[in-house]
Amino acid sequence: MSMKWKSLLLACLLATQLTGVANVASAEAARVPAQADSQQSSEQPSQGEGTHVNPALNSNEGQRNKAVEMENPEQEAEEYQGSEGLVGSESNAETESGQDQAAVNASGIDTSIYGDDILVIVANSNLMVLNNVEYRAPQPITVKNGVSFVSLRTLVERFGAQLDYDSKTKESIISFAGKELRYQIGTKSYKVDGTAAAMSGTSYLQDGTFMVPLTSALQAFQMPYKWEAATKRIIVELAAEPVAKFTIAPKDIYATQTEVKVTDESYHPRGLKIINQEWTGLETYYAEPGLHTVTLRVQDESGAWSEPYSVSFNVLPKHEPPVADFKTDKETYKMGELIQYTDLSSADQGFTLEYEWNNNKPAFFEPGRYTITLRVTDNLGYQNEIAKTITVTNDLLYTFEEFNLVYSKPGEVYDFKGSSITSMKLLKPTIRHNQRTMFRSNSPESIVENGIIYQDTITGGTRIFMHHRNATSKNMNLYIVVKNISSTPTTVEVEHYGLAGPNPYPQETGKRAAVKYFDSFRNISGIMSQQVLKPGEAKVFIPELSQTPLKPEHIYSMYADFFANNNVQYQIVALDSNKDVMKELSKLEILESKDNHIRGTFNNADRTFTIDELIGDTDARLVFGDNTNDPIIQGWDAVTGQQRKNAGNYGVLYKVTLNRVAPNTAISFNGRGGSYAGALLVNGETVQLPTNGVLRDANKANIVYRTGDKEEKVEILFTPAAGSSMPVNLIFQQIPKAHS
Repeated sequence: MSMKWKSLLLACLLATQLTGVANVASAEAARVPAQADSQQSSEQPSQGEGTHVNPALNSNEGQRNKAVEMENPEQEAEEYQGSEGLVGSESNAETESGQDQAAVNASGIDTSIYGDDILVIVANSNLMVLNNVEYRAPQPITVKNGVSFVSLRTLVERFGAQLDYDSKTKESIISFAGKELRYQIGTKSYKVDGTAAAMSGTSYLQDGTFMVPLTSALQAFQMPYKWEAATKRIIVELAAEPVAKFTIAPKDIYATQTEVKVTDESYHPRGLKIINQEWTGLETYYAEPGLHTVTLRVQDESGAWSEPYSVSFNVLPKHEPPVADFKTDKETYKMGELIQYTDLSSADQGFTLEYEWNNNKPAFFEPGRYTITLRVTDNLGYQNEIAKTITVTNDLLYTFEEFNLVYSKPGEVYDFKGSSITSMKLLKPTIRHNQRTMFRSNSPESIVENGIIYQDTITGGTRIFMHHRNATSKNMNLYIVVKNISSTPTTVEVEHYGLAGPNPYPQETGKRAAVKYFDSFRNISGIMSQQVLKPGEAKVFIPELSQTPLKPEHIYSMYADFFANNNVQYQIVALDSNKDVMKELSKLEILESKDNHIRGTFNNADRTFTIDELIGDTDARLVFGDNTNDPIIQGWDAVTGQQRKNAGNYGVLYKVTLNRVAPNTAISFNGRGGSYAGALLVNGETVQLPTNGVLRDANKANIVYRTGDKEEKVEILFTPAAGSSMPVNLIFQQIPKAHS
């Protein structure tokens, strides 16, 4: 064959091969998915965290176009489970070799002129170019009311984020760089880790594609961007540097003493791992006081370093530990002689001390040598301890019982020989009743459902005594609702009240309610609040009761004295804390009394004890609530009509007038029915029973008052405390004469 024919044949073969290549390229281009959005505004770029390239965004996974825009979110959610395909006439996005099909850059947009990891979004188009690879969104950027909207899924896939769907809340969930974003169709906001953030427009569905405001989405993903007006392009910077951040504790750092603890809070805005740290100026203990600066740089897995982050703080001079010290008024004592302790401990200026005494008894009643120790601890935990020894001789000044009568402070517990009570003179006061109706709400004590716990119609003076526990699994509120059922306006006054709780301790709650109740008697006006009710009108009284929800197993106790000049209906209501009592009241039923506790209405709830004879010259006692010397009041359950006995006389207010109390008389409180914790009012002063803890049994007592060197009149107010046991005694004993 001649050279001419050989050349011609070779040219034909080459032309055939080039034609095949061109056809393949054309077919590939026709099959390529391309996704894009556009923003027609001149918004300034957001502040970025750096320019380091995220390798995940350059991977096949980051470039894969799995944007399946379904007709509704539920369909999308199903498709997420296994499809990587495309809707409409687009073919599968993977080639036979299993690699993502990446379109050649037929648009001619060169993203490298803007830097690495750059996404170019073309306005008025569905075209996007990521690192010179083209993608097309199922819907172009759409402008509504001046706001550009873009396919949410398209952005998610370009950023390498994970997209899911919550069928219950109808929300698209995007997981990205350790954050969770939630979008919902038809809203003007999205959520970042549960916190709502506003968008510039309302999201919507367009031909099965979920569209969101472009700039809001870029801000949500913390992607810096800028608008290039000449080319109608949005330039999005996907790369970012890691961010160094840390905190230093504690607040006060002392040279050579305080261990410095650092909490590293560094992160990468695109979710890359932090693989390296570079600290300068960090020490576990600082030897020198003064200003110190700690700086941190961090490196991500791609090798990019963060900008340095610094924290400056002042190291204080070395802290001097506290010094424990005390003295006694002397070194040698008689048995039963009062020991006076004087604290001499010291600490650095501005520091407080906690004291831990051991064996610092007010007196000793056996001879011998006794060591007393004191340990003090300052705010930083530094401690110091000292011990001193005293000597107690064989000489007796006071017996144990005499010493307590002489020296115990009001509210202090002392040991008492309970069996001696029966040998004491039993005082029999003149008993009178003052009309006060007592509304006792104590059954059911354990509330298990919404409802009206108790109700009744009363006029004049009323005392509400309430004690309830939340036995449900959710928070409840208690309310006092008062309704005017007369035909004329009615004034309702709250004269006194004491409210305690919520807490899970019934005795402590009952005690605190009694303390606050007696404290309220110091109100000179005698009226704490008042409201005028129109005929048929109902209002909530003592709103403090319902301000704090009653948690499961927690308790509220209350004493409250009311006065109304017409007939009013009192209701105690229990209701879920998320409901409105006035809206729900008409729907509520009265709860059945289901336990052994008492509810009911009782007359004569103010009882006066008057004793005119001389008291205290011999050992004597006054009994409360035993139903023999002090009869219990009787009443009825207004709901069932059944008769009720108020065992223990809980809610009764005793007004005790002792016209003649002998000089040098100690008045003590002693529980007889079991443990007791409460309060009383003595000559206008509230005394706790006891100050700390409880009176555990009949062998414990506490002083409530001492008379001086002259005969005195003593007035006492007392009411049995919720959660404690009745009956109880007031004991009157002569204080031993002073010994030297």
